[in-house]
Amino acid sequence: MSSRITIRDVAEKAGVSVSSVHFALSGKKGVSEETREKIRRVADELGYHLNTSASLLKRRIQNITVCVPSEDDNTRFYFRPVWKGIRSFEEKNPEGASFHNIMFNPEDPSEARWEIRQRVADGRVDGLLTVGTIDFTGDDWAEIARKGVSVGFVTVAPQNFRDFRCCVESNYRVIGRTMAEMIVSHIEPYGSIFLSAGNPGWFSHAGIVKGFDEYMFENRIPNMVYKDCSYTIDEQNYEHFKRAVSRPDVAACASVFSQGTIMLGKALEETRKAGRIYAVGSDISPESVDMLRRKTYDAILEKNPYAQGYVGLQTLYEDLVGQQPTGAKDGRILIGSEIVLRSNLPLFEEDRTRVLLV
Repeated sequence: MSSRITIRDVAEKAGVSVSSVHFALSGKKGVSEETREKIRRVADELGYHLNTSASLLKRRIQNITVCVPSEDDNTRFYFRPVWKGIRSFEEKNPEGASFHNIMFNPEDPSEARWEIRQRVADGRVDGLLTVGTIDFTGDDWAEIARKGVSVGFVTVAPQNFRDFRCCVESNYRVIGRTMAEMIVSHIEPYGSIFLSAGNPGWFSHAGIVKGFDEYMFENRIPNMVYKDCSYTIDEQNYEHFKRAVSRPDVAACASVFSQGTIMLGKALEETRKAGRIYAVGSDISPESVDMLRRKTYDAILEKNPYAQGYVGLQTLYEDLVGQQPTGAKDGRILIGSEIVLRSNLPLFEEDRTRVLLV
């Protein structure tokens, strides 16, 4: 009977993915002890034993697909350093891995989703590193899991898929709390705050806003906060930013994401509010660095996207080839953030990024 039982039979009866069965029975990290024991019991009941020799043969070359937003256009402010981190790991030519990179436009990821579906259906994907905002359906994720693909995320994981091997992200709530503390320590209690809050449907943006609100509430900060949930660079959003920073009661402003930082900085400069109200941006880019040097911004909170890309791919690779990846039991790995000021800006110059973040 055991010769007729497959790993998919065990997965179906245990109610987990094929990859979870493999990790549980091979003794690798990536599943909870409770799930591991459940899978072992089901495997014993069915008489299934993992074929380790076949598994080793399968892992000889691992095909890893990386699908992350483009480093061009408006996504460049954040994802260009993510791609630099990814390429830095790929350039090491790690043994037993082959990489296929896909860039996509977050406003229309349909072509990238189609290519991944085809590669998964053809059995050309052993590991997938992507972002939670790619908007796969539940059926897409179910098929990826059924095929035994190990999945890793950078920046954020989606709400409709939890069977991932790793998710490398910043501690967004801490960033939000830091942003709030910096602002209220520089303005009077009667001054209002304009916050470029990004997309409330994206965990990274919403997490920072939540941390910001928590700090304000817990410390009974009386300052009024105006929030704008625009998350793309366009003329209408820009005009709204200009009107917001021109309000006579606004004493400080901040943005939780890179595109908002660029729009907000330009609005401050055009309205001649730069240097007159306290401003905190997000994410280092050539454009935001120039604004910091010009004193448009007083500080920038850096989420270390280079490290997210590098560590995300490194962790997924180690997981696939049987090494023990570093990270929390639930697969989440938090990358530290930094406060960038004009005084410490040389530490964040492009040629020093790799040394600093990895």
